[in-house]
Amino acid sequence: MKRIAALLVLTLVAPGTPAEEWRMQEGSELLFGATWESETVPGRFRKFDVQLDTDDGNLVGSTLTVTVQLEGADMDDPDINEAIVGAEWFAVDEHPVATFTSDAIEEAADGGYLAPGYLDLKGVRLPVNVPFHWSGSDDRAEMSGDLVIDRTRFNVGSGEWASGDTIGIDVRVSFTVILQRQ
Repeated sequence: MKRIAALLVLTLVAPGTPAEEWRMQEGSELLFGATWESETVPGRFRKFDVQLDTDDGNLVGSTLTVTVQLEGADMDDPDINEAIVGAEWFAVDEHPVATFTSDAIEEAADGGYLAPGYLDLKGVRLPVNVPFHWSGSDDRAEMSGDLVIDRTRFNVGSGEWASGDTIGIDVRVSFTVILQRQ
């Protein structure tokens, strides 16, 4: 009987609460802005998913996974859209998905959050820090932010496009993600 009581106590006080899963909802956006001869050309990823797992609703220490179907890149021009899925840009045939993963979200000095993690894009995996702000209620929230990525670190825009002379090296990525607690 003492063993059963001891096991019950250990179960109740054991560390680690179950993760709470947050899933992306309709209305979320993942945008990017490249520059063509110093002018910003906007684009969007039409097919992506975001999953956030928190412990007891606390963002600090949470895990974040963003999966982007690169075939869904859209710059509102059929010729450009055809080019950016090709080998010099996203190489969608060989690398159809880009993934960002973070295993430990942190509080940022500005009152927001920072998701240090890794971006896997076009066969290259590099560390990337994603700053964001969080607002919302108990069951529905919004995560928003932006960052700049050097596309050449991921071999995006290779060959004649690698120099940055015509198409800029830095790409601004911005997002507004609506999340629902599951």
